Amino acid sequence: MIVFFNEFDEECLAWVAGKNLTYDKSEENLGVCGAANRAAKLATTDYICFLNDDMYVLPGWDRAMVPYLGLSDKIWLSGTAIEAGKAAKCYIGGKDYGSDPSNFDEERLLNEFEALKRPYDMVSTWTPIVVPKSNWDAIGGFDEAYFPGNGSDPDLAMKMYQYGCRLFVGVGASLVYHFSRTTISRFDESREFIDPKAHFKQKWGVSWKKFLRLTIGRDAIIKPETLGR
Repeated sequence: MIVFFNEFDEECLAWVAGKNLTYDKSEENLGVCGAANRAAKLATTDYICFLNDDMYVLPGWDRAMVPYLGLSDKIWLSGTAIEAGKAAKCYIGGKDYGSDPSNFDEERLLNEFEALKRPYDMVSTWTPIVVPKSNWDAIGGFDEAYFPGNGSDPDLAMKMYQYGCRLFVGVGASLVYHFSRTTISRFDESREFIDPKAHFKQKWGVSWKKFLRLTIGRDAIIKPETLGR
């Protein structure tokens, strides 16, 4: 496991002590993209898995992705998030197990999550993501202009598409619980931010909505035969 600490302090150092993991750190907040890119440079495996720090992985989430590895030398795998908000195609909504670790109903989630697994896969670009490290290195990881992180996932997906990836698979049996998008809520308010949608369109000549919906068909159910199953 590789952990990157934005705004590293003594509490982070105490948490790391005695743990079998690799980590890097920054005293300032580099945002999601900068942190992920720095962490990815430390990876020595064939695949990179990226998770936000506001996600809790459910048992078997990683094993559910294993059968898909090797389907193509250019592939994007996503887990399926459970969230408290309104249900949508991209995630399993309406399931409130807590807004943060302090009120997290872990026991109830562990008792109920098996029934939440989807019996199908969908076209997805949501985190957590798994991609071959060779793909990540070839496209250069995240565009750090998307600070603190809004818009970075669609941009990474476009970079993968331009690289030749045509399999964007959201694995229905790979579940994580998402604490309501808290990862990007901590940043220096004095910093100026780009408009992520405008930046994407200027960079790629199309809106990310059109790219995700029309080009790769995000949120569409994937037929098993598409994956050779």
